[in-house]
Amino acid sequence: MNALFTVIFTASTILLVIFNPDLHLKAMTDGASKGLTLALSLIAIYSVWGGILQIAEDSGLIKRLAKAFRPIVSRLFKGASEETAEQITVNLSANLLGMGGIATPSGIRATKLLIDNGLYDLSYLLLIIASTSIQLLPTTVITLRQEFLSKSPADIVLPSLLSTVMSTVTGILLFFITRRKSK
Repeated sequence: MNALFTVIFTASTILLVIFNPDLHLKAMTDGASKGLTLALSLIAIYSVWGGILQIAEDSGLIKRLAKAFRPIVSRLFKGASEETAEQITVNLSANLLGMGGIATPSGIRATKLLIDNGLYDLSYLLLIIASTSIQLLPTTVITLRQEFLSKSPADIVLPSLLSTVMSTVTGILLFFITRRKSK
């Protein structure tokens, strides 16, 4: 069935290009241009926040954040080393700013450290928290809304905060409930 759909779709596309190339080629070039513009604006916003996170790490701010987050991280990730807690903090900080792409490397490092220390279940918890990520400032979504000329791109902040808090709390609760039942 999929093969038949692919053949029909491909044939119809070829016919449209042959019989109406101006319309098809304009749509393709406009789409490519808009995609490139969007990609460049996202690269710019990721570069800015990535630079800010690097400065925060180099200046020792991340270590201070790790100490501030330590009660939460130590309660949720019992048995995690100081280095693991620091990577989790970097991950949480980037996610709080809505920069999931920048949070990924520290999340991968933290997951590897958790697994290396035999804390497999806590790596699942980190995945849950990273996936639901409480966002104080959803910068990627705000950037997308700006690109598409929204009149008020930051209107997403409160609904985003409420929904991410609810999803993160629900995810953490479900993790501990299923963890307790499996033991």
